[in-house]
Amino acid sequence: MRRLGSALALLGTLVLLGPPTAAAAPGVDRGKPLRPHLLLIHGGSFLGEDPTFPELTLGPATAAGFETHYLRYPLGDLPGAVRAARAEARRLRTRVGEPVYAYGSSAGGALAAILAGDGLVSAAVAKAPPSDLVNWHWPVATFGVDYHQRVRANPRALYRLSPLRRRARRPLLVVHGARDGVVPPAMSEAFAGKFRRVHLWTVPGGHWTERLRPYVLARSMEWLKSRADVLQAGRTRGPGAA
Repeated sequence: MRRLGSALALLGTLVLLGPPTAAAAPGVDRGKPLRPHLLLIHGGSFLGEDPTFPELTLGPATAAGFETHYLRYPLGDLPGAVRAARAEARRLRTRVGEPVYAYGSSAGGALAAILAGDGLVSAAVAKAPPSDLVNWHWPVATFGVDYHQRVRANPRALYRLSPLRRRARRPLLVVHGARDGVVPPAMSEAFAGKFRRVHLWTVPGGHWTERLRPYVLARSMEWLKSRADVLQAGRTRGPGAA
């Protein structure tokens, strides 16, 4: 409850952030403000690609001031999806020479949580992530008892890749609908209860609540941008600054 209260208090202080007055390519003109880079990761139970995800997320991410990058990861291959997310985060950080952030939904939220846990992004938001893949029963009931074989994940891989059972090195905001029937809200409660860097924001609605409540996605992007602003301010001041 303490973490939930602090997360909601933080969200309540956020104001709508417009895009910078000008965007500059990294290393070209440091006199102009740089847009932080955001890796966007779709859901789909690691089996499919959500075709509505780019349209849903582009506007809020751009309005918050991010330069967006959409991850395409292999489907039907959970370990391969994790490898692809890690490789893209590393590639993007090297290419832009700036901190990178992540937003993911459902299965994509689990990937975003892994990136934050590994420290490959500076902060992330995970919307309704299956953080405990071992005990995520919905896809088995929905897609069949061979679901784990279809996503190439044996019990050892499910345990090893569950964000709940890994590290939590960077700030992560978990957004979860109170009536989610796909990923149990209790899973995110346990996740936030285990790690001090994981903050839970429980919102009305179910698994697709952000489609009916646009403020959920807008405030998620604002939270990420606030993390980016804090980091950028610290880098601008430099060590030893007053």
